[in-house]
Amino acid sequence: MKRYLLVKVFAWFWLTIIATMLLLLGISMLQPDVVETHRISKPMLQNLKQLEQALIRASERPNFELNKVAKLRKRKARNIYLSHRDAEKSVAADPNIKTLNLELLSFTEDAKPAAIFTPEYKAFGPLELTLQGESYRLYLIFENHTPSALIKLRTLPLWVKIAVVLGASLLLCFWFTRDLLSPIKELQKAAAKLSRGELSSRADINTKRQDELGQLGHDFNLMADKLESLVNNQKRLLADISHELRSPLTRLQMATGLAAGHATAQSQSYIERIEREAQLVENMLSDILHLSKLEADQVPIDKQIIKLNELLDPILEDALFEAQQLGKSLVVTALPEATLYGDPMLLNRAFENIIRNAIKYATSRINVDIESDGDLLLCTISDDGKGVSEDMLDKLCIPFFRVSSARTPSKNQMGGFGLGLAIAQHALKVHDAHIEFSNNVGLQVSIRIPLHR
Repeated sequence: MKRYLLVKVFAWFWLTIIATMLLLLGISMLQPDVVETHRISKPMLQNLKQLEQALIRASERPNFELNKVAKLRKRKARNIYLSHRDAEKSVAADPNIKTLNLELLSFTEDAKPAAIFTPEYKAFGPLELTLQGESYRLYLIFENHTPSALIKLRTLPLWVKIAVVLGASLLLCFWFTRDLLSPIKELQKAAAKLSRGELSSRADINTKRQDELGQLGHDFNLMADKLESLVNNQKRLLADISHELRSPLTRLQMATGLAAGHATAQSQSYIERIEREAQLVENMLSDILHLSKLEADQVPIDKQIIKLNELLDPILEDALFEAQQLGKSLVVTALPEATLYGDPMLLNRAFENIIRNAIKYATSRINVDIESDGDLLLCTISDDGKGVSEDMLDKLCIPFFRVSSARTPSKNQMGGFGLGLAIAQHALKVHDAHIEFSNNVGLQVSIRIPLHR
C-alpha cells in the first residue's frame, strides 16, 4: 500500500523548515548592515591587553614606525586595527582590513571592550591607548569567511526571528491541517447523516485525491451506496410481500365468513380464532404498507390548522376506556389552548400508537403530560412498566424490533409487531417533530412538536 499521507506529512514538515529559512534570509538581506555586540571572553580580553602592552613598549623604542605594527612578535598581531578620530591617521596591520566597512566601529568607540559582529567581519575591543602622543582605540579584526547572508541572518533582532518562525510555521501548518482535516470533516458529517437514517448522504471528497484519506472517502461512499441499496431492497421486498399476501388473506377471510354460517357449535370457536388471527395479519400488512409509504414519502400530506383538543380528546377518550378495561389508570394533564399545523390523520396515528404502546406495557398507571413551551408543544407519555435497557432505547423505532426480555405485554393483551413506534416516528418527522425515549420507572416517550402561531 502506497503511503501518500506519510510522504505528504514528511514533505510538509521539510517545506515548513525550508520556507521559514528562506523567508528569514530574504528579510535579513533587506535590512541594512547592523552591529551586534556580545560580552567579550576573558581569553580574548587578556589577548587585547597583552597587545596593548606590546604596542606601548614598542612605541618607546627609537625609530618606531606605527604602520609596521604587524611585525610585532605577538600572535594575532596582523589583526590589529588602531582607530583614530582622524581616519587618515588610523592604522591597520593588514591592508585588507581597511577595505572593510570600518565605520560601523564608530558605534562602539565609547563602549567597554566587547565582541562586535558585522556582516563583513568580527571585531574585539576597543581598548584606549596613547602612542607617540596620539590617542587610539585598539581593535582586533577578523574578516568573515561565512556568507554575508548568514551573518545578516545572525544579526537579525530576536523578535523578528521569532515572529517569522511563528508566522511562517503557523501559516503553513494551517494550510496543511485544513487539507488534512477537510476530508475527515466531510466523512464525519456524512457518517452523522447516515446514523440519522439519511441513506442518500455521501462524503464530498475530491475524487482526484490519491492519498489514504481520498481512498477512505471512496470506500465510505461505496459502503453507503451498498447500504442504501440493501435497505431500499429490503423495504421494497417487504412491501411487495405485503401486497402479495393481501389477496390470499382476503380469500381466507371470505371463506371463513362463509364457513361461519354453516358451522356447528363445536367448530364455531375455531372459526372465531381463525377470524382473529386473520385480522391480526390484516392489521400487520396495513401497518407495513403504511410504513413503506411513509419511508418512501409516498403518503399524501394534507396539512391544516388543528386545535390541540380536537386532535387529542378522541384519542385520550379511547385510551382511557382501553386502560380501564385492563384495570389500569390513565392520568392526563389539562390540555393547553394551542394549535398545530399538520396532517390530522398522521398526527392522530402517531399519538395513538405511542399512548396505546404505553397502555400495553404499563403495570398499572400511564401518565400523559402536555404543555406548551414557547413555540413548542411538549408531550411526555410514561408508563410504570419494566422499562427498556439503555442500549436498546435508540432501537425502539426499528420495524419489528422487540424487547421481549425487558418489556412484555400484560397477560390480557397480545404483543404487537414492532411497527407502531416506527410509524409514529416517521409521522412526527413529517411535522419537524422530535421523539426521544428514556427510562423513568418505566419507558418515557418525549415529543417536541412545533406549534402554529
